[in-house]
Amino acid sequence: MRNLAQQIYGNQLTEYSKKQTQKQKNGYSSRLGWVFVSKDFTKETTKAVRTYGSLFNVSKDYTYFTPNTFYRNDLRRLSTLRWINAMSIDIDAKNGENEGMTLPDVQELITEAGLPMPSLIVQTPSKGFHVHWFLEQSKRASDKLNAHYSRIQTYMAELLKGDVNAIGPERLFRLPTDENTVFYSQERVSFDDLCEWFQLVQEQDQVDVHTYKKGFCKGYESLLKNPAVQKILEGVNKGQRDTACYTLALAYKAAGYDEKTAEAYLHNWNQKNTPQMRQMEVKRKVKSAYRGRFHAPSAKKIRELSGMLFSYVIWEKAKPREERTYSHIQEWEGDVLAFIRAQGGRVTGSQRDLAEQITSSVDADKKIPYATFKKVIARLEEQEILSKKVSGKGRGASTELCIINEVKARRTQSEASKKEQDTAPKNNGLNSNTIKDTVAGGTVLSLSPGPEVALSSDYSILNLPSTYSTSLQVAPIPGNVPSAFTSALFNRGFTDGRFIFRAWGKVQLAFKDFGISYCSISSSPHYVRLSVEAIGLTVQKKGSVIVGDFQGEDVFFKYLYGVMKGLFRKHRSAQLTQFVEEIEHLSDIMLSHVGMELEDTLKKNPVVDRELQVAKLREIEREESARQRRKHYTNHTAFDLTSSLNQFKLFMKTDD
Repeated sequence: MRNLAQQIYGNQLTEYSKKQTQKQKNGYSSRLGWVFVSKDFTKETTKAVRTYGSLFNVSKDYTYFTPNTFYRNDLRRLSTLRWINAMSIDIDAKNGENEGMTLPDVQELITEAGLPMPSLIVQTPSKGFHVHWFLEQSKRASDKLNAHYSRIQTYMAELLKGDVNAIGPERLFRLPTDENTVFYSQERVSFDDLCEWFQLVQEQDQVDVHTYKKGFCKGYESLLKNPAVQKILEGVNKGQRDTACYTLALAYKAAGYDEKTAEAYLHNWNQKNTPQMRQMEVKRKVKSAYRGRFHAPSAKKIRELSGMLFSYVIWEKAKPREERTYSHIQEWEGDVLAFIRAQGGRVTGSQRDLAEQITSSVDADKKIPYATFKKVIARLEEQEILSKKVSGKGRGASTELCIINEVKARRTQSEASKKEQDTAPKNNGLNSNTIKDTVAGGTVLSLSPGPEVALSSDYSILNLPSTYSTSLQVAPIPGNVPSAFTSALFNRGFTDGRFIFRAWGKVQLAFKDFGISYCSISSSPHYVRLSVEAIGLTVQKKGSVIVGDFQGEDVFFKYLYGVMKGLFRKHRSAQLTQFVEEIEHLSDIMLSHVGMELEDTLKKNPVVDRELQVAKLREIEREESARQRRKHYTNHTAFDLTSSLNQFKLFMKTDD
């Protein structure tokens, strides 16, 4: 137990407790952390320890512990977390779930998910498992990191059939002992690797990868001949080997090679790496690729590994729902609403049980996936069509769903039904077809100026530099972004809806810094014109897709944000200067009248640009003060002149 604890916590715990005199002399350490242990998970009878000796002693009497540490010894909360040391998943086997699951089953799930080998697996008395990945370097907890940790943990739990309610870095897990430890290794994983895995899974999930099969479309065979892939096949350096091996294995899989052949090719490729990977690691990566859920490599990973622009997409007409393996989320919304309406507009039960009862309207044998069910409920709740009320915690939680806006519900269901019936291709302007990534072929795109977009009349391959997109599938153009702003990006080759939406988000953040609300931007033509101007200036400096000198998303968005702030600051300054020039020529009565109008405007809520109106009112007050000073000076000067003249006359009379 002691050795394992030292590997988890490192220097976050001490061998012996410090005396008070030492604390006063050396100060309190911000490096140390408290570990919570508990006898009963349900009663939360916890005790905090900070030394290895204490942890070793209490482990005989306590059952649970926190792999991550806290800066307070009286409160085990997310807000008091100090160090994150491990990513941990609870695979429960209660209430009939995961019944009969064995350690090889868990390891197979980990491999299929594309996850690295865990550091520790503990079996619980209920025949469940606690799976831990110890981090190479502990991460200092923060609100942003804690939230991302939970997102990754949730995704891992879903793929490993774990408890999606047992989420959070502050949670307790069963203390490892010689009796309950069923797997242990020296493997460690970096948090960055887990973030990359999460990003890859999200990216692949954007595409309907489950419908793909090996060599399903011509062009796969040319994938391995692509210059970007050939660049990776020349060998990579340390730090890229794992990702490159997994990516190449998926490329061989997509091209139709069997697992053994791909492994043989990758062993030969490994000899070109500096340094080489262990043969067992190559074998494990190939196995993970071939037995996992992904059927093709990530275009983004190919770009990152090769340093070359690379993309592949095919445009095709949308299939009718009955011909698709998976349904669009809008179509599932109609099915969920129909199910709830059939139960009288209100249903109650666990979310998993409810999802099990919902079937497709075109295929009674097809049930809604649990993950999709949660997304649908969240969307309907956000649209204020459904209300969700959860009572209880954990596996015993019960969810009540109720339709609260029947008009919106009917409209949503009608639109979903119409979408299913209308399968003919429509002209929707900038986004007239459904884009489907076939991961077929692909072309390295030149960085030199010239036309980069080529679309054939029969919806064949469209080659676009996808470095600006985080997904293989081009998203539709967002409808809540001003058309002028959308066109400014679209005409420069930025056709992915996600990119346009993120760019508009940067514009909104820039305006927010000046107190401008989001809704006011789109409704103010001069603000939209400023945002379009900001796009032009950003493209001049950071490139565009059409020209081929695009420098990447992060650089583009950062520069756009700064340009937008600079333009608006200049715009507001010009408005204020013009206002000052105008009020200088007003009469006193008109100046007072304008001031009263501004005061009335500021009393209203909301005001488009409150800061500007306040500045204008301040300028009116300055102008009024200046006029009063000038009047006072004029009157005072006239009085002094009259007084001096009278004294001079009196003096002249005296002389006479």
